[in-house]
Amino acid sequence: MNGVSQDIAEDARNWVIRLQDTAFADWDAFADWLERDPAHLAAYNVAIETDDAMAALFRTAPSADEPVQDLEPVARPQRRLAWISGGAVAAALALIVGWTSLSGPAAQHYATGPGERREVALADGSKMILNGATQVALVDKREAELVAGEALFEVRHDAAHPFIVKTGDAVLQDAGTVFNVVRDESGLRVSVAEGAVIYQPQADAVRLSPGDALSVPAAGKPEVTRTLAADVGSWRGGQLVYRNVSLERVAADVSRNLGIPVRAGRGAGDIAFTGTISTQGGPGAVIERIAALTGTRATRAGKGWTLDAINGAPR
Repeated sequence: MNGVSQDIAEDARNWVIRLQDTAFADWDAFADWLERDPAHLAAYNVAIETDDAMAALFRTAPSADEPVQDLEPVARPQRRLAWISGGAVAAALALIVGWTSLSGPAAQHYATGPGERREVALADGSKMILNGATQVALVDKREAELVAGEALFEVRHDAAHPFIVKTGDAVLQDAGTVFNVVRDESGLRVSVAEGAVIYQPQADAVRLSPGDALSVPAAGKPEVTRTLAADVGSWRGGQLVYRNVSLERVAADVSRNLGIPVRAGRGAGDIAFTGTISTQGGPGAVIERIAALTGTRATRAGKGWTLDAINGAPR
């Protein structure tokens, strides 16, 4: 298997089989195995491809004597993993857990790789625009689930049938709306450009108006701040706009938009940044631009970049 030992290949096949069990819960052990050796990730992805190929062999057409049934195609869950390093393992596993737990085969699944964009027109006239490294399921025509990543929703309002976006334990209900949602390791972020969004309509019922930005940390209480409505979803035009956010968050957003791993390194995670970053041009140029704006030093790290604090870095 491309230089991978038979033992590793066998372990990878066993993990693929185990992860298909809906009762699987040993995620810590799986993460430990992935982190133990870079060859494990490659072996796992090869095993996934082999599993998919074998599954295709068993999809046979009905015989002439069998009635043809009009069935909706069932998408196989996307379980192939891209680059993984350090804390990214936890995020990747969160994608798998969330993706495999989505409700039923009737859901329509949409995904983008890092750096990829996708626009999905819905039957009711609404629209979803997926940023890079994003997974969304359309549970029915007026309900979506953001498993991970970032998506902009342009919703046709229907008071009798509100559009619902679920992500983790959170529920967002539209009120004639254009709004952006991010779910990543740091938690949940929602910003509204038009109309209104109700966060947790059956519980807290926080109403967000144009220019409101809600942040719900992974461990913390919801906080509402203000932004410019025009800046909501500005990533579509190659602009990332920030007001007093950590460089760690900037690095995560840039990774999603450029399709390369970027992290805040030594002493840089807590650097606060306010400003606009253009994602136009090659990744190297964008990273150097960020380093200049944040007073950090950009260093190549494998296939990605690390931003380290240097003397005089703004805080």
